[in-house]
Order: sequence, then structure tokens, then C-alpha cells
Amino acid sequence: MATIFDVADLAGVSIKTVSRVLNGSTSVRATTIEKVRAAMSELDYRPSSAARELRKGKSNAIGMLFGDPSSGFQSRLHHAALQACNDAGYFLTAGLFREEEDNWDEQLTQFLNRTSIEKMILVPPLCGSTALHDRLIEQGASFVLVSPSRAVAVAHAVCMDDRRAAREITEHLLGLGHRRIAHITGPSDHAATRLRREGFEDAMRAVGDGALRPDWIRPGLFRFKPALECARQILTGPDRPTAIFAANDEMAAAVCFAANSLGLRVPDDLSVVGFDDVAIATTMWPPLTTVAQPYAQMARESVRLLTEVGPPGDAGQAAEKVTIDHALKVRQSTAALAD
Repeated sequence: MATIFDVADLAGVSIKTVSRVLNGSTSVRATTIEKVRAAMSELDYRPSSAARELRKGKSNAIGMLFGDPSSGFQSRLHHAALQACNDAGYFLTAGLFREEEDNWDEQLTQFLNRTSIEKMILVPPLCGSTALHDRLIEQGASFVLVSPSRAVAVAHAVCMDDRRAAREITEHLLGLGHRRIAHITGPSDHAATRLRREGFEDAMRAVGDGALRPDWIRPGLFRFKPALECARQILTGPDRPTAIFAANDEMAAAVCFAANSLGLRVPDDLSVVGFDDVAIATTMWPPLTTVAQPYAQMARESVRLLTEVGPPGDAGQAAEKVTIDHALKVRQSTAALAD
């Protein structure tokens, strides 16, 4: 792909001159403009609209920061945001951000300065950081929170009802006749962990008869390896559950791996459900019954709130909270309890 340097070399002019031509400067001679345009045509050079906006001191882009862009949830949401921004005529600029590091403030400042971003989409767990919110406000950036742990007066929010979704997928297992159900949770400081556990417990308590087993609720940290250890401990105990609800799909895949290594068949001997509906849910075997997050709708609403609705506080604008419906995807990892 040709660059501005290639155009300058072919036209025999400086990069600064090419930049002036791109920006429509009237100080460049007509013959020079023609040489630059001819070089651009020969090289099939297409200047970046985002770069032009940055040169003008503004950004036609929306920013996102990811602590773990490889995670299934963040990856799916990133892809959905790319599409939503493209449909709305915006660019998406993503950055890697380590909030736990001492220099997080410097990371944020560098990202904002390099990109001139004025609008941000914050995803979990970053969306729960008050310090991050305060710093963005100081920088004059507006932001939308995706699945925040609490309402924030200075930002709009987009979410689904994790607690209701967790209750529904647990009720799916109960409807298949399962009563001995374990739950593998995420990190204790994540709002999603708390909400999904509460939904699980709501459904189990409704059954009564001591169906809720605290010793079968284990922390898998939303990661494969910790969840694998949890599953092995649960499945090799003196008694074992007939179903396991893992609070995300990566952990559910670990449960299936553990079951297989112990000679248990999914779903004949053990039903397994997850949460999120990321890529692994349909590429593993058997395909995973799970809760599908409304990634596309959440991304579209986030972009709409940033670009069409004023930030909370502007002209009396109140913070909006948009809750989007989820979907239960029933696949082959669950089955009725055998007699």
C-alpha cells in the first residue's frame, strides 16, 4: 500500500508539499499540484480520512480501550463496534490499556493525545473505574459504559440483564430435570460475576429442598485453566453434579474438557452451559448451550448515544440506561436428566 512518502518521492516534492495538496492549500503552484495528483493516481494512493481529521485538530473517531482484547467477550464487542462505527460514518480507534499498572494515567493521556479522541466506549472491567471516568472528564472526553457495575451520572450506559439471563439458563437446566447443579464464577470484583451468581442462586432457591449447594460454587476467574481445576475438583468429589453452569463460555469449555478427561460424556453424563456466546461456543464439541449477549445492538446503541445524544449534563440531558434483550441458545451440550 502506497504512503505519503512514496507520493513525495515520485512527484519529486517534499512530504510537506504533498500534505498541503491533500489539505487544499492555495499556496501550492498549479503545476506542483498536478505532479502530486499524478503521483497519487499512479500509486493508487488514498489518503486516510482519519489522518486528515487529526491534522485539523479533531477526530472523527470513537475510542475503545481493552485490557484483554483476546478474551471472547471483548473480541466480539470490538468486532461489533467496528461495524457500528462504520455504519455511522465513524472510525474506531482501539488501544491496549493496563489499568492495574502504576502508569495507567500516562497510558490514557498518551492514547488521547495521539488520537485526539473525544468519544469513548468503555467495556468491563474498565467501565467500573471511577478514576478513569474522572480523568476522561478532565480531558473533555464523553463516554458510554457497556455493562457497568453501577449507574454513573456523567455517562450513558448500555447493558443486558445478566441476573435475569443467568436465572433463565439455570431454569433451562432445571426444566431438564437437573437439581444437582454447580456454578463456576468469574473474578469476585466483576459486576458480571455477582449478577450471574445471583441469577443462578435465585433459580436454585426457588426449587427449595436444599438444591443450592455452596460447596459447588467455585471461582474460575473467567479463565480456562482456573475453571479446569474447579471442574476437576467438583467432578471428582464424593458426589458430583449432573449439570454445571459456567459464568462464561471459556470456562464452560474447560468444564467439557475436564469431563472428557474423566470419562464423562457431555451431555449424557453431564450437562454444561455457558454465558456470552463467543466463537468457542459453536466450534467446540458438543456445541454449547449458552446465553447470547446482544453485541451488535449494544455497539449500535453505544455509538448512537455518543453521536446523536448529548453527554449527560448538556442542556439538561440526563444519563440514559439502555437495556437490551439477550437470547438463550440451546445446543447439544445439555440434555434431560437420565432416569
